[in-house]
Amino acid sequence: MAEETRRFRVLAVDHDEEMLTRYRDVLCFEGEEPAELEALFNDDLQLPSQEEIRAEANNPIFEVIPCLSPEQALSTMANSLAKKNPFAIALVEVHLGGRPTMAGIDLAEKIRALDHHIEIVLLSSEASVPLKEINKRVCPPEKLLYVQKPFRSAELKQIAASLCSKRDLENRLYELNETLTSKVEARTAELNAVNRRLRLDIAKRASVLRELQASERRYRMLFEKDITGNFAADGDGLILDCNGAFTTLFNFDSPQDAHGQDIFTLWDIMGASEPLHEIIAGHHRVTNHEIVLRRGGINQHLLANFDTVFSEEGKLEELRGYIFDMSEPKRLEEQLRQSQKMEALGTLAGGIAHDFNNILGVILGYAEIIESSAEPESGLERRVREIARAGKRARDLVNQILNFSRQGPQERHPMTLTPLIKEALKLLRSSMPTNVEIISRMETDQDSVLADPTQMHQIMLNLCANASYAMKARGGTLTVTLTDASHGDEIFPSEGLGSPERFVRLSVSDTGNGIPTDVVERIFDPFFTTKKQGEGTGMGLAMVHGIVKRHDGYLELENHLGQGATFHVFLPKTAMDERPVAEATSELVFREGRILFVDDEKPLTDIGREMLVACGFEVVTRTSSIEALEAFRHRAGEYDLVITDQTMPNMNGMELAREILKIRPDMPIILCTGFSDAVSYDRLRDIGIGDFIMKPILKHDLIASISRQLIGH
Repeated sequence: MAEETRRFRVLAVDHDEEMLTRYRDVLCFEGEEPAELEALFNDDLQLPSQEEIRAEANNPIFEVIPCLSPEQALSTMANSLAKKNPFAIALVEVHLGGRPTMAGIDLAEKIRALDHHIEIVLLSSEASVPLKEINKRVCPPEKLLYVQKPFRSAELKQIAASLCSKRDLENRLYELNETLTSKVEARTAELNAVNRRLRLDIAKRASVLRELQASERRYRMLFEKDITGNFAADGDGLILDCNGAFTTLFNFDSPQDAHGQDIFTLWDIMGASEPLHEIIAGHHRVTNHEIVLRRGGINQHLLANFDTVFSEEGKLEELRGYIFDMSEPKRLEEQLRQSQKMEALGTLAGGIAHDFNNILGVILGYAEIIESSAEPESGLERRVREIARAGKRARDLVNQILNFSRQGPQERHPMTLTPLIKEALKLLRSSMPTNVEIISRMETDQDSVLADPTQMHQIMLNLCANASYAMKARGGTLTVTLTDASHGDEIFPSEGLGSPERFVRLSVSDTGNGIPTDVVERIFDPFFTTKKQGEGTGMGLAMVHGIVKRHDGYLELENHLGQGATFHVFLPKTAMDERPVAEATSELVFREGRILFVDDEKPLTDIGREMLVACGFEVVTRTSSIEALEAFRHRAGEYDLVITDQTMPNMNGMELAREILKIRPDMPIILCTGFSDAVSYDRLRDIGIGDFIMKPILKHDLIASISRQLIGH
């Protein structure tokens, strides 16, 4: 019987199989027995009896049931309860599935609803867990524990042993109470015998209660000591006792230095917006009170809980406080909110561009068809012309939205990098330390790129500022090099971007100490910075990375510890005219041929068919890129031209073009796009696409593009 009471079942829920294995290894296999608990007892604490020591010597036996998903965990929990074999502990990862959402809290809430007696331990590798929300949703708090990853094996085993001991003691107490009640009811007539047994049971109950209280004290000492800043003060506010976390919050060197200080005065000195007297006035308990203190000119967000004891006359006799510093979670929450806001704006703008350009394509397409068939100088022609003019204004408005969200062309135009680099270095020279020497090497005269000058300035300013910061302690040399990229370089763009020879390389080097290995993987993460507070936001390199990617470029770091670092920026070259300028033709040279027109919007395929049929072509339309590829594969030799949309489900326009050119390499292809900033003429030329048209498609643009393609074939 004793062996059964010391066997406990543990439910472990985590998306990481290695972590589930570690739980089982730590709890189910014999390890070193921690002796640290002995040091936790105070000198005045009553030592356990010999019988209690012998009982504690039998270590609990754990049975760990691993689950990889919330659904599996709830099913296992329900089956266990149905078989009357409940779990003692549930180990739940907060961020299940590796996502930033805290699915583990939802699971813990459901587990608590199934079993009110189970002890729940929430684990997380992040510091941004909202404890207020956890305590509110997963009640009661005395049966809930939060542990920060990574943890020590001894720590996890001690947690499990302590919680299971607590559960065992509660069960024994419950059984004793049940036994006591049944005996009193069954043996009322035998008063003397009942009294003897009653005294024995009460003694046992008191012993169990003492063990439970000792277990609770050990639990608090082990797991709550450094989580919150705790203090106890007398009726005058003089601090009687406090822990290390409290001394850190209020700038004391040790708890002894804080003894005797007036908590009300400390509260006011820290710049609290609300006096402590007013917060606790008339309340025996104040829970989860959010306050902001000023510390060194920085706002410190705290979550405070207070317990008060008042005399019969209403005078304060004792004050106890438990204060949690939530400044870091608040900061991360604000950063996340800002990041989500910008991401939502970009997503909204991209969706508007795609859908609205398709709508405008229908409006402008039919307007042009009606206008071409209307009587000259008639009222119908005038009205349709006004419709077309309004549609073009709407198209320009979409481009403005895209520019704002940085998904559009960002006012890109052909430009040379050399003058911009020289201008940026002149501006930077005055802001850099005098012990930093600047060297510029312009080693190419083919530095024309299709870019936004403002964003090119941002790349230069951010990379040079970081290089200067790396050398501010002992000085050094900042070298800016502009040259042609080639296959012979040690670093060159990935093959998916095309031949290295079509790129120009901008390199920014410093002679600092290089970037530590543990930092390299995070340098492009938004808001990550190694600089002190006030010296950087952590957005510089993230911004550079985003700009380079939007310009169809490539960014690479060359890092040498102790010698410095070099950032290489590869940007695609372009002619001073972005695309070949052909003489605009309003009439088609050819008026016969078979064209495959592909767009996932049926109204647009209808308009395309009507425009092209009116010009004399035979037109085959498809609203699915997969179906279009199959149609082309079966009759590849019968088509003279392919016109395809870029943004389509399953397979976009560029992917469709690659597959078509595998079947027939000489096939002329025109790509239509409404907002994709992945489109540039050089990149399309590398793929084999002959031309592209920006949506909404106007008839004269379509005719001119078809003429350019058919003349060459």
